[in-house]
Amino acid sequence: MKLFNYSLLAASLLAVGSVQANNVEIYGLAHLSLDRLDNGVDSGTNVSSNASRLGFRASTKLEGGLEAFVQLEQTIRIDEGAGSFADRDSFVGLRGDFGTVKIGQFDTPLKVLRGKVDQFGDRVGDIRNVGRVSGGAIGNVFDERFKNGVAYQSPTVNNLTFAFHYTPHNNTGATVDNLRESYSSSITYEQKGIYLAAAFERFEGTDGLNPQAIRLGAYYDVTDAIRLTTLWQSAKDIPGGDRHLYGVGASYKQGNYVWRGQVYQTDDNDTADSGATLFAVGVDRNFGRELVLYAVYGITSNDDNAAFRISAGGRGTQLPAIAGEDSTGLSLGIIYRF
Repeated sequence: MKLFNYSLLAASLLAVGSVQANNVEIYGLAHLSLDRLDNGVDSGTNVSSNASRLGFRASTKLEGGLEAFVQLEQTIRIDEGAGSFADRDSFVGLRGDFGTVKIGQFDTPLKVLRGKVDQFGDRVGDIRNVGRVSGGAIGNVFDERFKNGVAYQSPTVNNLTFAFHYTPHNNTGATVDNLRESYSSSITYEQKGIYLAAAFERFEGTDGLNPQAIRLGAYYDVTDAIRLTTLWQSAKDIPGGDRHLYGVGASYKQGNYVWRGQVYQTDDNDTADSGATLFAVGVDRNFGRELVLYAVYGITSNDDNAAFRISAGGRGTQLPAIAGEDSTGLSLGIIYRF
């Protein structure tokens, strides 16, 4: 992380006693992997940039115990030399004793919950392979960022935190009828070694459907070395009919290594034999907080009428799934944080 102190410059330019400029932070993450992917019909070896990013944060102390803050974050496609400015979590806001309010484009409470319990976030075996669904004409729903969003997060009281996220027109331009109005909320209990959360999200659709989902998620540290994770989801009013997702995961720290695995199943919707089971195992080699090398093997076993992937969700390179065929992936990756 690189910090630049602009306090003296801001003071000389503004000369306002009630405002104190803090640090501007430049941060990023480079996540690349070499993947062998197979969808049951075709296979290939690919280099993939996985949610690699570059971001900027700044904050300013205000009178009355308030703090203003801003973040601009963009995807960096290191494998192909491409990217889009401010396409990730980007917002401006205020925080104080009342909690935090921000406006912009950023993760919903439902998405945040999944990220806390997913053993393979942005890797082969990510839960989103079987948990994210298509909302028809409005595209993917759940595990997405709301555009044009306004959010409130309460102060933490007795380890409990409430969050509410609203958009009057998600993924659209100017509106006069609030088309695609959507909201997401969660309540979270968190303390050392324990995380419990419930979230609800609803999208206004454009084809007679209003996709919505309930999620419950948790992790529990049995010891300092062993963590158990779980997630359950019920998705309704989506194309093809309602779906339920559930599964468990575990990780074990052994010195500089972390061994991890998870298994998740999505049930049939209105079509028979349309479910799938995802299974992934892997190991991380940590070199401090900044650098991680890892290996992952994952398989999504599709029923006859199911077509779920193993390499979707935060992944730069994917193979289309084939109905009734298993999707497999072997991935060797590197993550560098700064």
